[in-house]
Amino acid sequence: MNQRKIRILFGLVVTLLVLIPVLTGNRPLLLERFELDLYDLRLQQTLVNEPDPRIVIVDVDEKTMVHEGRWPWSRDKVGALVDQLFDQYGVAIVGFDVVFSEPDTQLSQYTLQQISEGKADLSLKELLNLSTYLYPDQRFASAIDARPVVLGFPFDHGTLVKTNTKQVGAVAAPVTPAIEQMQDLPIPTAQGMIGNLPLLQARTLWSGFFDNPSVDTDGVYRRVPLLQRYQDQYYPSLSLAMMMALFGETEVTPVLEADASGELFAITAVDVAGIPIPVDERSNVLVPYRGEQGSFPYVSATDVLRGTADPATLDGAIVLVGTTAAGLFDLRVTPMSNRYPGVEVHANILSGMLDERIRHQPDYTVAVELVQLLISGLLMSLLIPRLSVTRGAILTTIWVSMLVVFNFYAWTELMWVIPLGYTLALVVLLFIFQQTTGYFFETRNRMQLANVFGQYIPPEIVDELNTEGAEAQLQGESRDMTVFFSDIRGFTGLSESLTPQQLTRMINVYLTPMTQVIHGHRGTVDKYIGDAIMAFWGAPLTNPEHPRHALDAAMQMQAEIRNVNNLLRSEGLPEIEVGMGLNTGEMNVGNMGSSFRMAYTVMGDAVNLASRLESLTKFFGVPVLVSGELAERIPEYRFMELDRARVKGRAEPVVLYQPLGVAAELDAAVLAQADQFEVMLADYRAQRWEEALAVLDTLDAEVISGVLIELYRDRIEQQMCAPSEEWDGVHNHDSK
Repeated sequence: MNQRKIRILFGLVVTLLVLIPVLTGNRPLLLERFELDLYDLRLQQTLVNEPDPRIVIVDVDEKTMVHEGRWPWSRDKVGALVDQLFDQYGVAIVGFDVVFSEPDTQLSQYTLQQISEGKADLSLKELLNLSTYLYPDQRFASAIDARPVVLGFPFDHGTLVKTNTKQVGAVAAPVTPAIEQMQDLPIPTAQGMIGNLPLLQARTLWSGFFDNPSVDTDGVYRRVPLLQRYQDQYYPSLSLAMMMALFGETEVTPVLEADASGELFAITAVDVAGIPIPVDERSNVLVPYRGEQGSFPYVSATDVLRGTADPATLDGAIVLVGTTAAGLFDLRVTPMSNRYPGVEVHANILSGMLDERIRHQPDYTVAVELVQLLISGLLMSLLIPRLSVTRGAILTTIWVSMLVVFNFYAWTELMWVIPLGYTLALVVLLFIFQQTTGYFFETRNRMQLANVFGQYIPPEIVDELNTEGAEAQLQGESRDMTVFFSDIRGFTGLSESLTPQQLTRMINVYLTPMTQVIHGHRGTVDKYIGDAIMAFWGAPLTNPEHPRHALDAAMQMQAEIRNVNNLLRSEGLPEIEVGMGLNTGEMNVGNMGSSFRMAYTVMGDAVNLASRLESLTKFFGVPVLVSGELAERIPEYRFMELDRARVKGRAEPVVLYQPLGVAAELDAAVLAQADQFEVMLADYRAQRWEEALAVLDTLDAEVISGVLIELYRDRIEQQMCAPSEEWDGVHNHDSK
């Protein structure tokens, strides 16, 4: 199979195999990690990096624990914190990123101390009920009563079952009725819950879970579900519950979409007070991180309790009470940091919901990814095998850049999260495969080309061939070319007078410079036939100037023969004369032969004519003979027409020319002699015998071949003595 077809077929097969995991949703873990890393990179490069003053985190930090004691505190102190936030600082809502699941049964030491120091401002009613008010849980319950306070709680996903317990504390109110279409959706389903004390839960309208069952496989907080299912009811996350409290809503509306058949539903958003919050099929929202830790104002809880916090920071703020102290274990691994406060994760989600700045991954992004993969696979499979390494690398770089730019546009402008890692992996895989196999095929081609052409054509042409491929060059084809034959005159007699060593030396002295000249003019040596040389131009590389290159080579070889004869003479070897014939035309070229031996050669009638022309050089007494087809292709040369002849194998006459050289470089005397000879030839064909003989007498045998002059003299005299009625001025050559 053709190497290119192999590379294309493999690329298409790999592309199809890559599409399967995308369609089934079962992607390799390594590529999933790569996709997550790319998500983090995009997120980190597009952070807002501006604090959001609307949301303030009241922090149980190291400073607070030094002044107020270690967490958890007595509930009366937590109640006092709530009173301070609403009464002194005028916050909008308060959310707790903690759960109050166990009763606090001790007397309120904090309240007693406040009363004794005169710091507690109790109403008459509260004084009358002081015994009840001194219980911490009751104190906290009174603080949150009728206020927009959101309590937090965690769902359980298997821990409580081991203790034969499913629920601790009170169940919060669900935020959406049971909807039949939602029962089969892959929304996280809890097996149990750890709720707040019934006394506390009864005093608030809003509660939200702060656990995250949707942590990614690498343990990083990138997505958090807005809803979880428990006992066929749906409950909100802490950030969603705070959003509801902010707008005074007690319910949310899941946005469901059906497929074309109207049977399969998927949740696409959660609507709060007319604000749709996009989610995935598991109700997960991608956390819209604003920046590194500290993207929200932090106020130490002890400063709130002592009344020393900045009122401008807290006035009208949305407050989240949480912990950042290292020993309280509320630090998470996020794309921002390996130690990121969990409370700030909720703050980021709430900020994103308020700004409607939630990126999402609609179900149709799968179709977008499939199109990316398909185009990438076709591009890398069909085009790269046809290009050089450099052009292939440039095309791949351009395509990857287009993918990245489109992905970045979708990320920043459309708020779409389109998977990119799988597509990049496919592009890199196919690029490496195509370039690697291309390298091995190219190495094989070089070896093959070197074996076939290395002895016959110059190395630089072999290098050029490597860019086109050996298989295409070796296949037989019909092509316009120029073919060349040369032969040493009288070689048989010369060989009989020489020893084998002398003969070998003479052939080497002759063939070496002749081959160098052929190579120097981009010719291909077909074969050596004893002392004869067969060469051609126009293959294996296409060469529009092949007639000119071939004739230039022949003329240079005739000049080089003088140097060859000087060397032969200096070594006591006989000098040589060489006849050369050239023809241009259509001929078949390719790797021809048998299953035992192959050769890259040319065949056809045009080749046979060149061989006939070479044999006729001796008949006309000229060193080089060319056909009219070749002479027409090189107008800058001066050719002298010698004859019209019928050669063996051709019924139609062939016009024979002797090349004299580049017209602009010839002596005037030579040009004048050539003009005179052609005048004689015109008289000869018009049967003006006397005029033709008169012109022959003026020709210089040093310029015009003496053999040629005598040939025409004999022909004219023969016609004058014995005219032939069939004479048409065309000579028949029946021998080779």
